[in-house]
Amino acid sequence: MKKIVGFLGILTLVLSMLMVTSLPVLAAKPADNMAGAQKVAWNLSAKVMPVPPLGDYGTIDIPGSDTASKLIVNQPNGKTAVTITGAMNGLHANTVYTVYLSNGYTKYTPTNVVGSYTWLVLGTYSHDLVITTQNPDGTFSGTGGYPAGGPYQTTEIITGQVTGNQITFTTTYLGPYGTGYTATASGTIAADGSMSGTSPWEWHTTSGAAQLGSGSTGWPNLFTGTVPEFTFTTDASGAGSWHINLTAANFPAGDPAGKIYQLSVWINEAGWTMLISNTFSVTKR
Repeated sequence: MKKIVGFLGILTLVLSMLMVTSLPVLAAKPADNMAGAQKVAWNLSAKVMPVPPLGDYGTIDIPGSDTASKLIVNQPNGKTAVTITGAMNGLHANTVYTVYLSNGYTKYTPTNVVGSYTWLVLGTYSHDLVITTQNPDGTFSGTGGYPAGGPYQTTEIITGQVTGNQITFTTTYLGPYGTGYTATASGTIAADGSMSGTSPWEWHTTSGAAQLGSGSTGWPNLFTGTVPEFTFTTDASGAGSWHINLTAANFPAGDPAGKIYQLSVWINEAGWTMLISNTFSVTKR
């Protein structure tokens, strides 16, 4: 009986030791640990910057290259403050591309004139104006009628162009009154969305409001002169890669540790921008 008890005691002790030695060793995470890679989305340049006639973006965009390419940003522990890696795909084969580590930007939203308006000509003639379609380049189309509210003496076809806060449109009478008559009006869109002009005669809207464009309209410049632009070359399948390491020396010397910066990455081909990353945050260590 004593031998059995002794054996059970030894067995219990051995099992206890095995359980203790098999437990994972836990360590406290350093308070300044910023490790953790994030995937940042790419955009075709025309998706976030103004296209012609207001801007020059979208000229050489390659559809699908934004989703095929990857951008990874990491802030590890150690002397390297930030690592940025681009895994590029869907580009032209055997082509040199230029990478710009840039300041952050605000996505451009073009002026939107789609909607219903009433516009008054020479303080007397009130027309309906319904803009139904607007294209990325600012061209638009719609319908109209006189007098406003109907029944119409004539129906109208509207075509036009909006560029920033400037608008030009042509109205063509379909009849039954004034069939074939055309007039082209131009003017300015005010901050409240109202429109007015003096060409070819005084006119202004009395109802309806456009939405003025907002955001950045061009390249926000390099984040730091210590990381100038550089190039990579794609292979025969249109793939390529590049990598940047930032240290404390790459951040503005007078700024304190802990300051947060907004960055973006721009990819050019032969001087034209074709990919722009989302803006992302990095912290000076």
